[in-house]
Amino acid sequence: MPELPEVETVRASLARDMVGRRIKAAAVTNGRVVRRHPSAREFRARIEGRVVKGVERLGKYLVMALDNGDSLVVHLGMSGRLLRAKGPKEVRPKHTHVVFTLSPAGELRYVDPRTFGELFVSSPSPEDADVAVAPVVRLAVGGEGLALRRRVPELAHLGLDPLADQVAWDRFGAVLRSHGGPVKAILTDQEIIAGLGNIYADEILFAAGLRFDRPGSSVTTIEARRLFRAMIEILGEAIKAGGSTLEDEQFVDPDGRPGSFQASHQVYGREGRPCPQCRRPIERVVFHGRATFWCPACQA
Repeated sequence: MPELPEVETVRASLARDMVGRRIKAAAVTNGRVVRRHPSAREFRARIEGRVVKGVERLGKYLVMALDNGDSLVVHLGMSGRLLRAKGPKEVRPKHTHVVFTLSPAGELRYVDPRTFGELFVSSPSPEDADVAVAPVVRLAVGGEGLALRRRVPELAHLGLDPLADQVAWDRFGAVLRSHGGPVKAILTDQEIIAGLGNIYADEILFAAGLRFDRPGSSVTTIEARRLFRAMIEILGEAIKAGGSTLEDEQFVDPDGRPGSFQASHQVYGREGRPCPQCRRPIERVVFHGRATFWCPACQA
């Protein structure tokens, strides 16, 4: 599943050429991807004719601000892609479920083989409404995250976004210590930390030297600071590399280019290979139903 760096890569790419463009038409060939709407016709009616004013991200969600105050929200699910095309003559990939015809010329296509992703149009909450955001979000000291949750109330449940919400490392540590569950489960719980998944949780925990099943309540102040620093640094490096594209080659940016951060993975997908620090073989275990890669020596 695309995680924060992959979605941020898509956001940055779309922000360069989508802002100021009008969505002339929207063709939906699979109603499952717009399932929050009563019908594909209703989805099209709310999107056609609108001009994109900005492209933002919260957690694993893309948010395109529209000129009438609404937002087009995209979640890529496990295999979703947004791909540019110069026009309708370009061959559409298999599993193309939504095609946006743009003005000036061009198309933006939503492709999703497994159809776990979704697109929907959201209206902002009234200015005097009290949006019930996730409690941890109140710990943020700045950033655009809170305003974005108010504009897209469907995303109010999301936890702290490591980039969109400004939070100090000590407050991050307080979040960890307030949960008795395993630290990897905390990092990948979207209502606590929004945007992280299996790949980056494993990489962050290795960089911080922490076991995946370590109780969050046992993390010391020094360890919390180390974990926070590892999270920010690894996410930043992954974004610079255009995210991670694994062997299935599911993730590409809107121009069809794969990411390259997979070449920098220290543990994820490296079962049996030597640890880059101690040379002991990387191990793979199934944790909470998901593959987890770690070094038993460096993450003792």
